[in-house]
This record gives sequence, structure tokens and C-alpha cells, in this order.
Amino acid sequence: MDSRDKYLSVESIRGLACVMVLMSHLSLTFFPFLHAFDGKGDIALNSIQGFIHESPFGFFYSGSAAVYIFFVLSGFILTKVALKKDDAPVKIFSMFLKRYPRLMIPVLVSCIIAYVFFQLFDISSPDLGPWIKGYGSLDYSLTNAIYSGTVDVFFLSGYSAYNPVLWTMKIELLGSIVVYLLCLNKVTLKLPFLLEVVALLTVILTFLKIIPSSLGSGLFAFYGGYLFCIYGRVIPLKIALPVLLFGLFLAGAHNQSYSYSLIATLLGTKTYSLCNFMSGFFVVYAIIFNDKLNMFFSGKALVFMGKVSFSVYLIHMPILSTFGIYAFNILFQYTGVYHWAAVGTSLLTILSVYLCSIMFYRYVDAQGMNFSNFFANKIITQLQAVKKTAQGSIS
Repeated sequence: MDSRDKYLSVESIRGLACVMVLMSHLSLTFFPFLHAFDGKGDIALNSIQGFIHESPFGFFYSGSAAVYIFFVLSGFILTKVALKKDDAPVKIFSMFLKRYPRLMIPVLVSCIIAYVFFQLFDISSPDLGPWIKGYGSLDYSLTNAIYSGTVDVFFLSGYSAYNPVLWTMKIELLGSIVVYLLCLNKVTLKLPFLLEVVALLTVILTFLKIIPSSLGSGLFAFYGGYLFCIYGRVIPLKIALPVLLFGLFLAGAHNQSYSYSLIATLLGTKTYSLCNFMSGFFVVYAIIFNDKLNMFFSGKALVFMGKVSFSVYLIHMPILSTFGIYAFNILFQYTGVYHWAAVGTSLLTILSVYLCSIMFYRYVDAQGMNFSNFFANKIITQLQAVKKTAQGSIS
């Protein structure tokens, strides 16, 4: 299998996963009963929402499954890049140096954008469900936005009032570091039991609630990506397709959904969390390790969606919670029909997010990558110069 095609399919999977996140937040905002809210709210449960919720097709708006797909992909691609060159230790150190600035720069800008948007738009809407209410209505400040995007989401609480999706950044950073350590071990110390030690330690710390369950499961998703890259083998379509379909089935799980009632008898209230967690492994493996699925998910449109996926992920909530709610209020007032206003707003929001993501990618995300590369290369060059000078002095 051509490694280039694998990279293209990785981008495509990221793009589709990002669509799942966007659809999840749009549905939570405008059609919350797709997620099986308790039935108490301002919006009546209609037959379409009820059918989709009870069906096994909820994967297309499963934000939780999409996050685990992201994590598994990150573990896979970071491992592949780290180990593909002969000077792997230097490459791994370079990746370690650039990881924080590469994530932090676009994250910081997304928090500042959210702060600015909160000042420009009236985002109150009594006609929407409880999930979106309260977001953007706190006493925000530019200083706190900067602190949130540089420190809090990566090293402290892991939560941002400016951009709720940033809870994944702490896991992304820590998971990346774990993968780098495992890769470094593979090319230097070569301790065969290190992965088991890390995995067991994560289980114990999660069980003892020393680290949150979301962090523990996120790290395991990174482990999965690492293992896929090291030990993964090509599988035929007759195996890959059922594996993919099973992964998509798991991604659509909800605790009260009829289609998952059998699983719920075994997992109970953990049906949603465990099924969404497991789905990422099946979806990623099936696509990456089958030639036909890999080619199918390597089309130009899907690759483009993957290219801007991080930008879409970072800016969609500020846009949805400001411009989206503003547009909904106008459309609902004009049409008087909730569902027409909700559908129209969803389409406008999707269009706005992807148009803005092109600019965000070009002027923020790509520049952040350039800076992180410059930063890492500068440090490595200086360290190599110091090493060369020291060796010259000794000789």
C-alpha cells in the first residue's frame, strides 16, 4: 500500500470526523432529542428525531466517536512520521519541541476570536435547548481568553469557557508526548515491556480517579494508533467492510436507543461512552489497512476537508454560538416555524464555518505550523552547534 495514499486517507478521515463533530453540535443546539434528552424542554420531540435516535444510524452526528477517531489517527500518524527516518531520535525530539506551539497558536487565536464575537453578537435565544444556553454569556475578558488558550486548556483544567471543544487539547498534547516516548524507546532503549507499563499505569490511575476517565480513554486511543502503525497489517475488503460498518454502528450508540438495547443490557449507562470509544479503533483500522477503502477515502474533496479539519474544529463553536444563534433568531422571527429556522441556520452555519476555515487555515493554522517548525529547527541547530563545539574542545 502506497504510504502517500495512507496520508491522504488519514486527512480524509479527519475531515469526516470533523463533520461529525459539527453535526453533533448543530443537533445538540437545534435538535437535542436526537441525543435523547429527557424529553423536558422547549422543543417537542417529533417523529423524525425519534426515528433517527432509535435507529443505528446516529454515527453521522456522533461528536464523541469523532474525537476518538481523531485520537487514534493522531497516534497513528505521529508514530509513522517519527519512525520513518534513520535519524529518528532527532526527528522525535523535533516533533516534541514543535507540538505545543503547533497546537497552541491556533487554539489561542480561536479563543480570541470567540471573545471578539461575544462582543459583537447578541447570542441569547429563549427558543433553544439547554445545551447552548449560557455559552458566551459570562463575563469574559481578553486577558482570560489568552490565558485560556495558552495555559489552562493544555496544563490545568483542560476546559475553556471561550471554546468548549478545547477539552481535547490536553489529551492531544499528553497523548502525543506518550507516543513520542514510546517511539523513542523503540529506536533506542528497545524495552519490550514499556508499552504495557504505560498502559497498566493509565488503567490504575483512571480506576483510582487520579486522572479523569476522558483522559485515560483518550490516551488509550493514542496507544491504539501507535500499535496500529507498528503492528497493523493489510486486511481484505470482505473483512474491512464489516469492521467499518461495525465501527459506525458503535459510533451511533445512545444509552436509551432501541437499536442498542441489547448492548445496554450488558453495559448499562456506559453504553454511550464505551461504544463511542471503541468505534474509533474499528473505523480507523478498516479504512487505513484496506487498499480499496483507503483509495475511496483519498478523494480530493475529502482530502481538502481533512486539510482544514483542525481549523473547522477550532472555530465552529464560536461561529455557531454567535452568528448561528443570531441567524436563527432572525429566521425564526421571519418564518415562525422552528424546524425551518433550525435547518436554514444549520446550512448557513456549515457554509460559514467552512468558508472561514479556509482563511483560518491559511493565516493562522499554516502559519502556526511554520512557526513551530522554525522554533524546533532553531533549537536543534543551536544544540548541534553546542555539541560540535564541545566535541572540538575535547579533541
